[in-house]
Order: sequence, then C-alpha cells, then structure tokens
Amino acid sequence: MSSSIATTILFVSKEFALYGYFIILISGVIGNIGNILVFTCYKIFRRNQCAFYLIAETITDCCLLLVALPFRISELAFALDLTRTSLIWCKLKAMISYTSTLITFSAICFAAIDQYLSTNYHPWLRQLSTVKLAHRLVYSSIIIWIVYGSMFLIFFEIQPTAGCTIYNVDFARYFSFFHYIMLTGMIPISVSSIFSLLAYLNVRRIVQMRMIVVRRKLDKQLTAMVLTKVVFLVCTILPSIIFRIYILNVTVDPNDTVRIAIHQLVSNIAYALFYINPAVVYFLFV
Repeated sequence: MSSSIATTILFVSKEFALYGYFIILISGVIGNIGNILVFTCYKIFRRNQCAFYLIAETITDCCLLLVALPFRISELAFALDLTRTSLIWCKLKAMISYTSTLITFSAICFAAIDQYLSTNYHPWLRQLSTVKLAHRLVYSSIIIWIVYGSMFLIFFEIQPTAGCTIYNVDFARYFSFFHYIMLTGMIPISVSSIFSLLAYLNVRRIVQMRMIVVRRKLDKQLTAMVLTKVVFLVCTILPSIIFRIYILNVTVDPNDTVRIAIHQLVSNIAYALFYINPAVVYFLFV
C-alpha cells in the first residue's frame, strides 16, 4: 500500500516539475527579453541607475533560466542528464547557476539601496545615487562572484551513486549552511527588504522635496517596482530556505518510501518557486 502511494506521489512530483519548469522557462525568457527591451528602449530609463540594476538583474535571470531549466526538463522528460556524463558540464553548470543567482540577488539589493538613496530627504545621500556608482557596483559584483564561483569548478564531482554534486564534506557543510541559507537566502532577503521599505517610506514624503515632477514620478515608479520585486523575492525564496533547513535537521529512514516521495514533491515545489522569481519580473512590472 505504501509503495503505491509513494509511486503516485513521485509521479505527481515528476509531472509537476516537468510542466512547471517548462512553463517557467518559456514565460521567463519571453518576460526577461521584454524587460530588457523596455529598460533599454525607453529614454527615461537609459540614464537611470536603478534601471541599470534592473537590466543587469534581468540579463542574469535570463542566463540562469537558460542554463538551469532546459537540462532539468530533459532529465525529467527523457532521463537525459548531462551532468552525470560530462564532468566539464557538471562543473560549469554549477558555477554558472550559482554565480548567476548571486549576481541577481546583488543587483536586487543594489536597486533597493539605490532607491533608498535617490528618494532620501538628505541631499548628500541623494548625491550618492549615480549611474557611475551603479556601473562600478555591478561590474565589481560580477567579477567577485565569478571568482567566488570558481570554487564550484573545484568541488563539484561526478560519482555513480549520487551524480554531480559536492563530495568534499567540509565544503558541503559550508555550501549548505552559509552559501545556500545565508548568501542566497537570508542576506539578500534582509538587505533588499530593509532598504526597499525605507525607500517606500521616503516616497511617501517625496512630495515635500523640491524635485522635478518627472523625476519624482520616476522615483515613485521605480520604488514601486523594486518593492514589488522584493516582496515576490521573499515569497519565492523563503520556502526553499525553510525546506533546506528542514532537510539538514531531519534524518529520513531509507525504507520510508512515502516520506521520501513527499520530500521529493516538496523539493520540486520549492525549487519551482525559486525559479519563478527570475521568470516573472516582467509580469510583475506590467
């Protein structure tokens, strides 16, 4: 009885992941291309630092979706997993995926901080929000995270039992507790949430500031966009963090097939939510 229940749950999990990832991939690529066109074609966004952060995030999101999801879909649909057969792709996929995620989250944090600065009542803080600084921060973060991501080229390996993953115990512990939970979880969520809320509070009293009407409207629009993005980020990232913490603190009996199947289903739902985050930015902004 339990085996049939487990089989059913695994089937549902696989079908959900297959069709869910496919929809996320198609809508995400189309949406991100739409975002890039909007931010680059409209003159009002071209020389705006917050828009530059959003462009950087959008491009990175598109790369993340194109690297991560097509191969995951091929694995689910055709049982074809290149990361199990090609060591080079195993290492490269890990590096590109994790580096892209960190660049994306950095750009979101930069955008939230920038909106806090650009809408601030104090002129000296507003002066810190510049396109030049935006370029430096984005390019620096790209270099830093690429160097950081080179660690994955070293520690990701292929073994017949578990496939492409981290087998070094110390690095696996670091990856689970710091990289996954902190770097791609609590830190970007905390920073982006705090500064986007502060920017929102600034916008509420922006009428009192002596600013050009067009600039004032643009700041309101960009602050609303960033706040919406951050709220969605929190809602889509938190489930995977919570599930990761749960998995790290729970021991599952290998013979408990139903529980293993449930974990697989919850894992697919959590990771689908994770990839929804870079996929629906355009639809949030429309």
